[in-house]
Amino acid sequence: MPLPHDRRGSGPPLVLLHFTGGTRGVWDPVRDALAAERETIAFDLPGFGEAAPLEGRPTVEGMAAVVAAAMRELGLGRPAVAGISLGGGVALELARTGAVRRAAAISPVGFATLREQRWAHSSLTLLRATVRPLAAAADPIATITPLRVALGAQYFGRPWRVPPGDFAGLLRSYAASEALQGTIDSIVLWRFGGGVPADVPVTIVWGSRDALLLPRQGRRAVRVIPHARLVELPGCGHVPFYDDRDAVVRALLEA
Repeated sequence: MPLPHDRRGSGPPLVLLHFTGGTRGVWDPVRDALAAERETIAFDLPGFGEAAPLEGRPTVEGMAAVVAAAMRELGLGRPAVAGISLGGGVALELARTGAVRRAAAISPVGFATLREQRWAHSSLTLLRATVRPLAAAADPIATITPLRVALGAQYFGRPWRVPPGDFAGLLRSYAASEALQGTIDSIVLWRFGGGVPADVPVTIVWGSRDALLLPRQGRRAVRVIPHARLVELPGCGHVPFYDDRDAVVRALLEA
């Protein structure tokens, strides 16, 4: 059975992969605009949403293998793929193995120094510990703008722009995953080794206000993948969908 997913739109297929702690629903703010020109297929990655966790230690390579198998089961051939954070790392691994014809990665994991890895790990672990006891009250908490700003500063450049309903959903999905801490422990410390074939175009997208995976990692990414193109999103955070929706859509469709 393929990974849990949904399909929207028509046109060349575009696979969408979410960040750690999210689900396929995190793409909803940009989904309609993408689906106007592409058939979008959004997956829940293993251990998140409705997807069963990987057996053993979660790895980017293991998740990429599961996604590749799901794409084959759905008859997608070699689609384009776009991923964010964890999903961005998985997208790059799919590009490295030739499973996709092109890849776009928004703030992907895999390019941090050891010090930056430690920061991201401690930051995400603290966020998990903070969010879990708040999940039951996610709806009223999300209506309080200062709390949205405090809790969302790591992920969003302009957290006050995130609609309360969307923010509450993100709090609940982050708190609900039993695979979250194990994935944080494994994925944040992963490094991408390059080796993407030159005939697989790659676009790296990074927000200038990313407080989780710092923007300088984007410049490292295009050194590791010499034929990759870097697109910088001014004023955007780690998850830029609410900061500048049109810029994200434009970057992904041009990719």
